Amino acid sequence: MKCKRELTSLSGRQLKRLLHQLCERAQDDVTRISSHEEVATHQLRVRMKKMLALLRLAREGIEEHTMQAMRMHIRTVKNACAGNREHVVQRKLIDKLARRFHLAPKHRPAVAGSTPLAPTTSNLHHQLHALGQLIDNTCIESLSAEQLLEEHARCYRKGRRLMKQSCETSDSRTLHRWRHRVKDLYFQTLALPRLSGSARRVKRARRLGQLLGRDQDLANLAREPAFSMRHSPWVQVIDEHRGCLRERYLALGHKLYAPHGSRFSGSLLGGRA
Repeated sequence: MKCKRELTSLSGRQLKRLLHQLCERAQDDVTRISSHEEVATHQLRVRMKKMLALLRLAREGIEEHTMQAMRMHIRTVKNACAGNREHVVQRKLIDKLARRFHLAPKHRPAVAGSTPLAPTTSNLHHQLHALGQLIDNTCIESLSAEQLLEEHARCYRKGRRLMKQSCETSDSRTLHRWRHRVKDLYFQTLALPRLSGSARRVKRARRLGQLLGRDQDLANLAREPAFSMRHSPWVQVIDEHRGCLRERYLALGHKLYAPHGSRFSGSLLGGRA
């Protein structure tokens, strides 16, 4: 009889197939940029984040120089779409805060800079094609379920450590690193849906990632000259909103990372996650 771990885990072969599927769907996103730019670029960035999270599961089956090359291609695709995403997010955030805190139109300065141009699709197709070839050349299919679960547990432990550090400091770099580990946990758990407790972790990680992302957007807005002037009401508005968010994401972080790292690892490898 197969053990519970084998029944609920992801195999290396399945993971490699999933990575190829993500790469193919990303190519479809690039094709849609010309007609549905905002939606297509958002979906493309999400797929790149998911691929990076899943590649971390497969770390044992990827040589270091190959992993670095993969990260480079993923980063290039993400950065090509970043300008459009940041412009849209900032515009919506300014409107939302202005309505919530009843700021008059005279207090709504525009963010400097013009609307970014759409990314060059030919370069995006090239980056994704090269990424697919690198996936082909890996030995991901040889990885066991235990190896993938060990990397999943490693991701959990890193996120838990960063959560504890975030309780002691509001350093933006620490929060930024924690947000990425939360995203990794979210996407990895989506790929392991039959593990016990996965539905709850997906829900909490998704919400936590949203809260941390909102805090990052506010931090970025606060660095804009138009919103950081000494007597600007935006300074107080942004600080107040970030303070409320901090209470919420730390409380949710303690729920998501409630089990100690060693206990979480043991439950995964024992088939009782």
